[in-house]
Amino acid sequence: MKTHNLQKYTWCILLLLIIGVYSCKSTKRITQADSALEDKTSSELFKDILFKGLEYRTFSSKLNMTISTGTKTLSSKGSLRIVNNEAILLSVQPLFGIEMFRLYVEPEHIIILDRMNKRYVKESFEDIKGKNPVGFNFYTLQSLFTNNLFIPEKSSVSLKDYKTFRYSEGENYYILAARDKKSNIDYTFSVNGNDQITLTELNMPANQYSLQWNYDQFTLMNNLFFPYEMKIVASTQKRNLNTNISLSSISLNESLSLDTSIPDSYTKVELKDVLKMLADKK
Repeated sequence: MKTHNLQKYTWCILLLLIIGVYSCKSTKRITQADSALEDKTSSELFKDILFKGLEYRTFSSKLNMTISTGTKTLSSKGSLRIVNNEAILLSVQPLFGIEMFRLYVEPEHIIILDRMNKRYVKESFEDIKGKNPVGFNFYTLQSLFTNNLFIPEKSSVSLKDYKTFRYSEGENYYILAARDKKSNIDYTFSVNGNDQITLTELNMPANQYSLQWNYDQFTLMNNLFFPYEMKIVASTQKRNLNTNISLSSISLNESLSLDTSIPDSYTKVELKDVLKMLADKK
C-alpha cells in the first residue's frame, strides 16, 4: 500500500476512535461456551453483568489490527494501555515496530500524534462536543475497550443505574437500551446467557452516525472470561470502516508509564482541518 493511503486510513481510524487487533497469547486457550437465557428481572441481570465485568487498575495489551474500507485493507500492529478512569494510550506501529501514530485520551482532552508528518491534534472533549455533538467521551471509549457497561458522562456504573435502561429479551440475548438526552444518541447492549456483553451499539439517526462494537472469543483470564476478539463497524454519512480486533499478552494491574509529550518540532493542526483533508481525498 502506498504511503499516502497508509496515512489516510490510519488517520480515519484514530479520528473515529476505533482500532482493531488480532493475535494469540498462546496456542491453547480456554474459551467459554454460550449458555441459555434465564428468567431474570432487570436488576438481577444488571447485577450479574457488573459482577462479571473486568475490574482493573491498569490494562495493557499487544495488538494487531485489520482495517477495511470496502475497497482497501490495512493491517498493523500496535499496543493499548489503560489507566482506569485516568488515561488511554493507543500506539499504532504499521512498519517494523516503529510508531507512526499515537492516540492519547484523558477525561478532559484528546491528543493525536502523526509521527510521519510531524503534526499533532490536541483538543478538549468540550470543544469537540461544541463543534461535533457526538456524545462520545473518554469513559465510553474505556468501557468499549474493556467490555464494560457505561452511561454517558458518568465515570462508573452502579447497581442502582439499572433504572436508566429499558430491559427486554430477544431470542438469544438480553437487551439493555437507553438514550443520552444531551446528544440524542441511542445506545444498546446485547448480553448473552453468560451475562457478558456481546454487542454494544451507538446510533445517532439525525447525523447518520452509528458504531457497532462486537465481542467474541471469551477466554479465561484471571478467573474471568474476557473477549480476545472484537469487530467494530463505524459508519458516517461519507464512509464506512470495518475493524477486526484481537488482543494478546494482556496484563492487568502492572505499573504503567504513559508518555504524553509532544515534540517541539511538531506542528499543531485542528481536528476539523484533518477531517476536511480526509473528506477531500479521493
